[in-house]
Amino acid sequence: MSHRSTANRVGLGIVGLVLTVAGAAALARGLGLLGAPHAPVISGQVAAYAAGNAWFWPALAIVALVIELLALRWLLGQARTDTIRHLDLETDTRHGATRLSARAAASALEDDASESMHGGQPTYRERLTPGHRATSGRGPRATRGERVRATLNGAPSAPGLAVAVVLPDEADPAAARHDIQGAVTRLRQSLETERLPAVVRLHTVRTHF
Repeated sequence: MSHRSTANRVGLGIVGLVLTVAGAAALARGLGLLGAPHAPVISGQVAAYAAGNAWFWPALAIVALVIELLALRWLLGQARTDTIRHLDLETDTRHGATRLSARAAASALEDDASESMHGGQPTYRERLTPGHRATSGRGPRATRGERVRATLNGAPSAPGLAVAVVLPDEADPAAARHDIQGAVTRLRQSLETERLPAVVRLHTVRTHF
């Protein structure tokens, strides 16, 4: 589980607890368990203090606005993904910078995995060349219901790989997993990196009724 997922769970848990307590208090107040149901929400002392200090309500409005902006920032952050746009192939900045499109690398793996599952002999030399047209597992070799989708995430200098494969119901999942592992290994070797963590998810769909 990522740090962001853990923080989200903790934050949502705290917000949920606060809202639950507030809702329970409001319900108890409405039932008369915490005083008269029609009593003012703000006590006389608070009302008197606010009346004697002109800054009270503007300050309260600013606090509410800050909370709203923080909530909006959190909400927008959920729409972002960890997908990266490029890979940093040169880790030593003294030697310059060498970058590769993450989409090109992911498409190369998609083609490799798809062809490997059909007995092809994949190579990365052409697939990682700019301008190469990727089939992304949807070329003429792909069988009905089969799809391969790969994305690179994490940091450009230390990427991770996520692969989602949809297989027809007659496919052999063990053989498909072996072919995908081979494709991941070849991508790692072509990128000249010693570590490329990958998460592979296999799904099957019914193609015969």
